[in-house]
Amino acid sequence: MFSKENKINAVLELTSGLPQSIIMKKYGIKGSATLYEWKRRLEQFGVEGLSLNHRKTYFDYSFKMKVIKWRLDQNASLPITAKQFRIKHPAVIWQWERALEQGRLNPNQRRSNTMSDSNNEKSKKELEEENRELRVKLAYLEKLHALVQKKKALKTRKKHK
Repeated sequence: MFSKENKINAVLELTSGLPQSIIMKKYGIKGSATLYEWKRRLEQFGVEGLSLNHRKTYFDYSFKMKVIKWRLDQNASLPITAKQFRIKHPAVIWQWERALEQGRLNPNQRRSNTMSDSNNEKSKKELEEENRELRVKLAYLEKLHALVQKKKALKTRKKHK
């Protein structure tokens, strides 16, 4: 609907201080949320971010685990992690982490409707993969627990001062 060039120009005009109402009228933008979404995408992903499609993206379990592990290893913020993995909304990663903590994130959440009897028996490779994923999950939960304990200790020290 809007060309990449128009999106860039609109964001540039917004950042230069031109009132959003004038920009919206000039480019035929119906809502200010559109303009601010373009700005967010441009800042987060660069010019390519303005071409990202609007379809819902499905991320498989192994990708989610890779993202969570990277974020923990790097001690990175949600926006930095989202940028690293080209995920449109950082809140998605937060949701994955909560699902992992609560045991709702598991490798069997694939989008398959039926499983035949032959698929019920797990191969050695599948069991090894599941074992690896469980180790990552355990490491994540242990790290999270340590952070919670550290935070409690800091609060306790502040109260006693």
